[in-house]
Order: sequence, then C-alpha cells, then structure tokens
Amino acid sequence: MRIPVLLTAIFTLVQQFSFAQKTDAQQPQQKVVSGIVLLNDKTMPDGKAILASLKKDWKIKTDSSSIADKTIVFSSQNATVMIAFLDYPVPLTEIHTAARFSWLWRTAEKDAGGHQSQVVVSVVGSSGKTLDLYKLFRWVTACVLENTQSAGFYMGEQYLLLSKDFYRSAAVNMRDNQTIPLYCWVYFGMIQDKELSNGYTYGLQEFGLPEMEVVNSKQSLQDVHSILYDAALTVIQYDRKLTDGQTLTTIEGQKLTVHSSKAAFQEGETLKIEF
Repeated sequence: MRIPVLLTAIFTLVQQFSFAQKTDAQQPQQKVVSGIVLLNDKTMPDGKAILASLKKDWKIKTDSSSIADKTIVFSSQNATVMIAFLDYPVPLTEIHTAARFSWLWRTAEKDAGGHQSQVVVSVVGSSGKTLDLYKLFRWVTACVLENTQSAGFYMGEQYLLLSKDFYRSAAVNMRDNQTIPLYCWVYFGMIQDKELSNGYTYGLQEFGLPEMEVVNSKQSLQDVHSILYDAALTVIQYDRKLTDGQTLTTIEGQKLTVHSSKAAFQEGETLKIEF
C-alpha cells in the first residue's frame, strides 16, 4: 500500500500544527496509530459534518482544524489527527488475505471486497500515551464510519478487518461504559490441533508489550481464547510489561505464569501462558 508516503505527510502536518515550539532534543518520541475506513463510493467525507459529530456525538473537543481538498486535520487531547481521502481502493489481495482471518466478520470478503475508495485515519502523539492515542483513534474512526457510506474498517498491521456495525458498537460501548475495545486493536489467532488447543495475540507490540501464546493446551479452544483475552486486556489496561517467569493476575482474578521463548505461530519471541 501507499501508506508510508501518507505518514510522511502526517509528520509534516504535526510540525505545522504544534502549539509549542521545541527543539529536537525537547520533543517527545512520536507514535502513529493508523487504520482505514473502506468506502462503498468515491465521495470525500464531509469535513464540517465530521467535526460537528465529533463534538456533539463523541464529546471530542477539536482545536486548530483545517479542511482541505482531501484532508481534514485537527488537534485534540495533545494529539494531531489526520483524516485523508484516497480515491482508490485497498488492493484486493490485502482484503482477501485479511478476510481469511476475519472470524468476527464472516462475510468480509464479499462485503469489503467491493469497496471503491478509502479514508485513512491517523492519530499522532507521544509514544508514552499509546493507550490514549488508540482511544482517540477509535472515536474518530467510528465517527468517520457513521458519516460515510462505508463497509467496514481495516488495520493491516494487526490483520484486522471488521464490519462497520461491529466497530461502531464497540466504540459506543467504550464511550458509554469505559470499556477497552480489544477486538478492534488486537487480533486473536485460534488453532485447534486434534485434541490440543492453541492461541496467539497479534497487536500487543503496538503498545510496547510482548505478544502472548498458549501452546498445546488440553483445555478447550474457547477457554484458551478466554485466557488470552483476559491476559491481553490486563496488560494493556495496566501497562504490565511482563518478563520471563513472572505471574500475571488478570482482571478476572486468575493467576497465570508466563515464560519467554521462541514463538510457535509468529516471528521472534512471545510470552507463553501456562494453561
């Protein structure tokens, strides 16, 4: 995809919209959270409508906004947000690949495969505020989904392809009940091998955390998924950077021991949960 070129433009806009003039040594390390809204037509989103909806429906205060031909840029919550319209679709090979993993959207290949264009939503801010950046990103993306003729959401780095209704519902739940929409940030791969259950996360590295795996468990696939979900939710919510041999007490109160070793289902090393 052509996202790297767009990210270069984003960093330029960050500098232009910065309130504080700091030297390079003073500037905090920046992080970009980026994903794509898949549009069923080739209509540029209405910038004024989106900014108004963010304020009214999502209670997001926006400052220093700028609406151009194909971009909407504004600052909010010490971050810079860029919404960029691209009048061509995501390559179908990417959509088809992601659809094969999209167990939360069974008709993804059919529903998303016909999209006509895309809106790239990017949030840029301090790498020390990753969770806050993801929350802001989530609300802005949900707002774009609501105000466009869209099919769903795609985040290639995490192999996530989610329907419009699912993504929006999770965003509303986060807004109203202060929940973390984990399925929209982290992919959970589940593998049944005869009588043994396996599972892995993909996306925790975005939060500076190691990925997790459960390998060759005799527990049910459903139970393995539940343990992985609770463990991932806990480390993200509390920024728990676990190391080899540590014990994690999940939000649900279960104690899990983890060990670091070569990944079974992805590259590098992962934390294996004893389960």
